[in-house]
Amino acid sequence: MAKRKQSEDYAAALASEFERWEHIYKKGCSDPIWPDGVNLELLHNHILYYKRMIEETMPEAKYPEIYYRDAPPEVDRNYMARSDEIREHAKASLAAYLADPDFRFICRKIEGLNPKDEKKLFVRNVIGYAAGLEKAIREDDLVTMRRHERAEGYLSSFASCAERIRELQSRGNTQLSLFDLSDEDENCDDLERGDND
Repeated sequence: MAKRKQSEDYAAALASEFERWEHIYKKGCSDPIWPDGVNLELLHNHILYYKRMIEETMPEAKYPEIYYRDAPPEVDRNYMARSDEIREHAKASLAAYLADPDFRFICRKIEGLNPKDEKKLFVRNVIGYAAGLEKAIREDDLVTMRRHERAEGYLSSFASCAERIRELQSRGNTQLSLFDLSDEDENCDDLERGDND
C-alpha cells in the first residue's frame, strides 16, 4: 500500500513539474539571480528524476499516463521568456525613476550629506538602483531588468530615503551644496555613481 501511494506521489509530482516547466517557458519566473533557462533546466532534471522513480517503484503495465509524455526540450541556460516585454517595462521604470521627485531630491542633496549619514541612509545604494537599471538596459541584462519591471518598490525606496534626508535637514545635520542653490537636478544626469540594482 505504501509503495502504491509513493508511486502516486511521483506521478503527481511529475505532472506538477511539467506544469511548472510550461508556465516558466511561456511566462518566465521571478528568480532575482538566474535566467529562466537555468530554472527550466532544473525542472527538466526533476521530470527525468520522477520518471525514473516511477520506473523503479511500479511495474510497467501500471505506469501513469503522464509518464509517457515526452520530457520537455533542453533550453539554452540564458533563455528568458517575455524578453521584449521585460525590456519595455525596464525602460518605463527607468523613466519613472529619473522623473521621480524624491529621486531627484536625493541627487541634489547627496553632496551635502556627511559620509556617515550618507552611509547610514544607504543613499548611494538607492541612487544606484537607477544606475544599475540603466547599465542593465545598455548591456541587455534581462535578469536585472526583470527585477525592475514593477517600479513601485524602488520608487518607495526613493521616497523613504528622501524622507530620512529631510529629517536630517530639519535637525540641521546637512550642509548646503551648490545644487541646493539651484533648481537644477544635474546630479541626476550622472547616474554612474553606483550600479546597484
